[in-house]
Amino acid sequence: MTEYQVSLTGLHARNERTIQATQDWERSRINEVTLKESFDKDCESLVELQRHAGAEYITDGQITLAWQDLFRPISSGFEGLEPGPMVRWFNTNTFFYTPIVKGAISSDGKVLSRVIERRFVDHGSSLKIIIPDPLTFAELAEDRHYGSKEKLQLAYADAIRGELRTLSSLGVKYVQFSAPSLVYRLKQKPFSRSELGQLGEAVRSALKGVSLRSGFYPFFGDASRYLPELFDAIPTDDVGVDLTQTDDSSLSATNKGVIAGLIDSRTTYLEDVESLAARVEAVVDRTGTKTLTLAPSSDLRYIPRVSADEKLELLGRLRARVRRGGAPQKAKASSRRGAK
Repeated sequence: MTEYQVSLTGLHARNERTIQATQDWERSRINEVTLKESFDKDCESLVELQRHAGAEYITDGQITLAWQDLFRPISSGFEGLEPGPMVRWFNTNTFFYTPIVKGAISSDGKVLSRVIERRFVDHGSSLKIIIPDPLTFAELAEDRHYGSKEKLQLAYADAIRGELRTLSSLGVKYVQFSAPSLVYRLKQKPFSRSELGQLGEAVRSALKGVSLRSGFYPFFGDASRYLPELFDAIPTDDVGVDLTQTDDSSLSATNKGVIAGLIDSRTTYLEDVESLAARVEAVVDRTGTKTLTLAPSSDLRYIPRVSADEKLELLGRLRARVRRGGAPQKAKASSRRGAK
């Protein structure tokens, strides 16, 4: 019997009030207290929406000034790192500050605990944190110290381990390693089996002695070239696949949980529940997984907040549909179109 869960997989879109408040704060029209109030209300509404959708693990959507991009708290808070030039985040209209590795990477173990919304843990939520995986960090950082991507991955993993132990002690329940660099290769060659093994060892190092449920989620590309080895090489409880880029037929049996990126995060088009239910059935048939997490294909920050929330609500409806069971009905044709 498969357990169906719902989860967000990255940064969530901010609402218009928070965007305006951020602009006002940058122009010194409001103070930081007023700005924080806007972020807090925004985050609270997202958490409530996740609860309504039935999410087992709640994220704060990284809706804070600290999480301007996936690297920011790490590059700003870890020793040996600093934020560098702003560059485009893959093929999106968002940007990140390149982490500059200027020396040995270390952490006091409290950097991430200072930027997550711990109040939701205090109110009984199973909080989930989302961080870059070692490969994505090593691929996108500017290394001025280690001279080797393998060494850089392991150094990053060692620093992250202390952070995860602290988060676990505070009541955080889940860590997701976001791994777009693994599958977004374009004209580059896929990583070799040996390189995939190095990544697996780095993830293993990051999780050593950590009592959190863990997931590994590659997105922005086709994962089929790494299957089925990906599920064996990465030592997390759950491994994900961006199913807007990867064909279901590449999946095979696994004893791990599967994160199914079924909802397209890059378009406002709202998918049909019955069509999605048919894909869920296919994924379960091929993998035999006991835990299937219904998820967006990537961060939902690339579309307006109202559309991002609709996508989350859709995941909740999909979960109710597949839990109810029965053969999916033939989907009706839809003429609705969204903007990429």
